[in-house]
Parts: sequence; C-alpha cells; structure tokens
Amino acid sequence: EISECLVGSEMCIRDREEYVMEYLLSTDCLTKKFKRQTAIDNISLHIRQGEIYGLIGKNGAGKTTFLKMISGLSKPTSGDITFFGYHGAERNKVISRIGVLIEAPGLYPDMSAYDNLKLKCICVGLHRPGYIENILSIVGLENVGKKKVGHFSLGMKQRLGIGMALVGEPDVLVLDEPINGLDPEGIAEVRETLLLSLIHISEPTRHS
Repeated sequence: EISECLVGSEMCIRDREEYVMEYLLSTDCLTKKFKRQTAIDNISLHIRQGEIYGLIGKNGAGKTTFLKMISGLSKPTSGDITFFGYHGAERNKVISRIGVLIEAPGLYPDMSAYDNLKLKCICVGLHRPGYIENILSIVGLENVGKKKVGHFSLGMKQRLGIGMALVGEPDVLVLDEPINGLDPEGIAEVRETLLLSLIHISEPTRHS
C-alpha cells in the first residue's frame, strides 16, 4: 500500500484565490478500498504550480489507482481532492485542465499521429491553425507524415500519448510509467519529450 507517503504543510485558507496561489492540486486523507483490500490509505498531498512529483512503489502498491483518482477517472472511497480551489462535484468545472497518460495510450492504430491528435482536438473544441503541428513538434513526431500509428515503435507511441495529454493546454500533466518497457534509446527520446512538454505547460496559457 501507499500510506501517508507525502504530507504537505498546514495552512489556513481564507478564500479560493488564496488557495490557488498556494496549491494547484491537493488531496486530503485520500483512501481507496476494493471490498476488503485497501489500495490507497490516507494520502495527503500538496502540489504547487511548477513542481514535479514522482510516486515510488512496487507493483500493486496503488500508484496507478492514486493517479486515476486525481485525474477524475476513479472515485475515492473517502477523502477529498482539491484542484485550483475546487473540490467535490465542483472539481468537474476544471477537470479538463489535467492532461493524462495512464497505462497504454488510447490511440487509433489505423490512423496517423496527426489524425489521432485531430480527433482529440475536436473532442475538446480546439480548431486553432497550426496547433496540431506544434504538438507534433513538441513530442518529436513532426516528420512521421501519414504513417499509421500501428506501425510506430513503442517509444513513438508513448511520445504521441504525451502529445495527446498536452492537447487543451493542461495545467497539470499526469503520467503513469511513461518509460515502462522502453529500450535505452526509447527512454532517452521520452525523457527529452517530457522536458519539452514541461516547458510547454509552464508557458502562459489562456487560463486566468
């Protein structure tokens, strides 16, 4: 189990704006149980904008479950998640500001990288000229042309998955083992992609 691995400092919150200045994302005693098994046990975590956090634990420790909960893909058994000052049902107002790559990227193998990104852009209502080309450049896939994703290497698929997570200019990027199963060259490629991605999401966006 992951149990109380990261605990932030106590603070008094007077209003939402003050909270946003202090923490971008926080959890309070977050717990997840599957019948009699406790997968996540009372995790309290506080993340400021620009910070990088990593979860360390053996297989089955609950890392993916925790990431799914903060990404809105799974409901906690108890505890609370606050994102930009919103918690509970109100968090749905800003859940789109989280970019997610958990487990295998959800890609269409018979489509190109461009068309996969185009579908994601349509889903989030983005129709900006040059936007997809910019994402492809960030993840190092600007020269793949019309090659189908099913013919990509594992490293290329992971980079495209990161590109999919970047669509919509998220304020938080949640990645679950993005270099898992890659050879040394693939690991180096994904690490470079992550560095460029961090620069991208740290730049000023349309959000106020």
